[in-house]
Amino acid sequence: MTDPVAAPPAHCTESCRILPGVRRIGFGAPLGWLGRGWRDLWRQPGASLFYGIAVAVTGAVILGVTASLPYLFAAAITGFLLVAPMLAAGLYELSRRYLANEPVTLGDSMLAWKRNPSCMIGFGLLSILAGTLWQVISAVIVAVFYHGPPREPLDLMIQVLINPQHYLMFFVYMGAGGVLAAVVFALSVVSMPMLIDRRCDLISALTTSINAVAENPLPLAFWAVIIMLLTGFGFATALVGLVLVMPWLGHASFHAYRDLVEPVANSCPAMPRPPATGT
Repeated sequence: MTDPVAAPPAHCTESCRILPGVRRIGFGAPLGWLGRGWRDLWRQPGASLFYGIAVAVTGAVILGVTASLPYLFAAAITGFLLVAPMLAAGLYELSRRYLANEPVTLGDSMLAWKRNPSCMIGFGLLSILAGTLWQVISAVIVAVFYHGPPREPLDLMIQVLINPQHYLMFFVYMGAGGVLAAVVFALSVVSMPMLIDRRCDLISALTTSINAVAENPLPLAFWAVIIMLLTGFGFATALVGLVLVMPWLGHASFHAYRDLVEPVANSCPAMPRPPATGT
């Protein structure tokens, strides 16, 4: 029996328009998400680590392309993180199927986008727009505030950190990046898993994500710090650590969504399963 996709394609125009409720959680809830994500990671390690390897290789290619471009190198690192939720769609599908006790393979998870294709494409375009916007902002900040001689990207970053002459640039850069990252986090913390899990339009998913952050600002700030620290570890290990960190965070993020958003029975209907085809 094959079941390559657990639900037929859903379109945003057919979506439920009722916003699901969001729950209030405790400050330590993110630690529980990490624990459940860790267990999911090792249920089918080959499938999960495949996504970690793909993310690490993608990051290496991006950094390799921008290695000689000081205006883009640092932005490439942070911009890469802005589109990470889209890259984790297959991991959300793995965790969704684990919780539903459905059969799952790597191939199944790679077809997760078919559960809600038009909205997934819309989310992907928003992610690309956010990444592109940060690239432009980063280049403008460097062009306006950096007045030293041309340097290689790593040397430029070191100079900005140790030379008081560049502290204004550092604070402007970090401030702008922090604001954009906070906006992206608020929009994506539950929206992408929600689009995988149920038939909801993109606006409803984004709004629910914002509502979840508004209802739980401190726990989700803690969650954002955990994501930042673990991702920083992945970059500090020359991207090798991302092979483990990214699938771990992807699985944990699905459990975060499940804890934060009311069940399907209390809001939007779940996407129905099609009749299985025998082989």
